[in-house]
Amino acid sequence: MPLSKGLKGLKKLVEIVDASAQDASRARKVSRSPKMQQEITADRRTALSGNFKTVRAALSDREKIAKEKGRKAR
Repeated sequence: MPLSKGLKGLKKLVEIVDASAQDASRARKVSRSPKMQQEITADRRTALSGNFKTVRAALSDREKIAKEKGRKAR
């Protein structure tokens, strides 16, 4: 396996861990704020994706999977 390919996977893993740590820190800070609670009550997906990078990544992955399923069904 080429070294660059192995490093690419490692870099992706580090980005995921870093984003998770940042999101956890942010969640601890905003979890009890009244504004955040109102946003979550109004529209959970939009509120969480606006505040957390890992949620945005998960939503984009879900969209990719849905598109792939749509292509395979045709």
